[in-house]
Amino acid sequence: MKKQGKNFAAAFMGTALEFYDFALFGLLAPVFSKLFFPKEDPVAALIASYFIFAAGFVMRPLGGVVFGYIGDTFGRKRAMVISIIAMMLPTSLIGFLPTYGQIGLLAPIILAMCRLLQGLCAGGEFSGAAIFVIEHANEDKKYFSGSLVTASSVVGMLAASSMASLCALEMMPDWGWRVPFLLSIPIGLLGFYIRKNTQETEAFKSAQKNKRTETPSLASLFKNNLSPLLITFGIGSFIGVLYYVPFVFMGHYHTLVTSLSTSLTLFVITLGLVVYMLCICLAGYLADKIGAQKVMLMAVFATVVLVYPAFWLIQSGDFSLVIQGEIILSILAGMFVGPANGLTASLFDVKGRCRGVSFSLSLGISLFGGFTPVLLVYAINQTHVLMWPASWMVFGALIAGVSIFASTKTQKEVGLELKSENSVYAR
Repeated sequence: MKKQGKNFAAAFMGTALEFYDFALFGLLAPVFSKLFFPKEDPVAALIASYFIFAAGFVMRPLGGVVFGYIGDTFGRKRAMVISIIAMMLPTSLIGFLPTYGQIGLLAPIILAMCRLLQGLCAGGEFSGAAIFVIEHANEDKKYFSGSLVTASSVVGMLAASSMASLCALEMMPDWGWRVPFLLSIPIGLLGFYIRKNTQETEAFKSAQKNKRTETPSLASLFKNNLSPLLITFGIGSFIGVLYYVPFVFMGHYHTLVTSLSTSLTLFVITLGLVVYMLCICLAGYLADKIGAQKVMLMAVFATVVLVYPAFWLIQSGDFSLVIQGEIILSILAGMFVGPANGLTASLFDVKGRCRGVSFSLSLGISLFGGFTPVLLVYAINQTHVLMWPASWMVFGALIAGVSIFASTKTQKEVGLELKSENSVYAR
């Protein structure tokens, strides 16, 4: 039990750090737009800053393939140990970067390179840690255990949001924005130490003993798992929309529709993240009791019904109504995302699970989440229609609904196959 607790702690802490590093960039995008780009056109600078933010998502699917291959071939533990150090390096480097006023165009170029490296590592970290925990968990707690990994990512986001709030204070010196990035160094080293002393999962060790460690080629992975890949992509698409609309883009949205200060805006987003985290755990718990598909489909239906009213509340500008709107969006997101790790992992066999989940989930999150701020800033700026975010969320919900319905048959087929192989995770 003690060893299992250490294994879980390693996954949770590492994921928290990874998402602290990754989210911090998005939250400080308005700061980067002033420091790393010309000041003549603020809107263009903000869009360029969000493009660099989105560039990290371009690398996430590739990171899913790279770290997924390591996880399927050399072990889940090996992939996690490498990813946490690899994520720490570019994040800490951002804290040392000179600005546009100091080195000109080199500043945004180096910033973009750091972001690409962040994306590469994040692509394999989230799903890899979730699979590590799920394969260690008891059979009746698979979904809840997977939800805790997602919840730990929110802890990282909350830490990033808190640090961004501090950076927004007038009393902070001009170099204050560097501190949050430099903090990743001691935290990353501690996470590396903890992960180095974890145990590999029984599912992977069983595959080794049964001589099933020959990792399938990427082509055969696509050929034999096309349906699970498409389903996971659809789920990842909605996850990206559900997170990046209310928790990343919302900072800019408030400048368009409300008169809230930056500090109050960040407070609202932080409160939403807390609600999101709690709902993730609740949804994972419910999924173990009544099934993941039921919980996630209820979240899809609720999104279609409630997302427009939520944005009307936010557009009112009244502080209490804005909070209510943000809480509604946070609940919708948490109830869908909570069971997602367990469901997507159950769609793949052990020998291709890390690559299959990491690649397809990252691709969905990247295309529909990473480019959300850029897309919505551009759409609203061109059309002056403030309901674009709500329509984007409904579109994502429709894709997710189809994916969840399709997952039922695929999950049963893979479950039967895994049971015949005496897999630890046969759900």
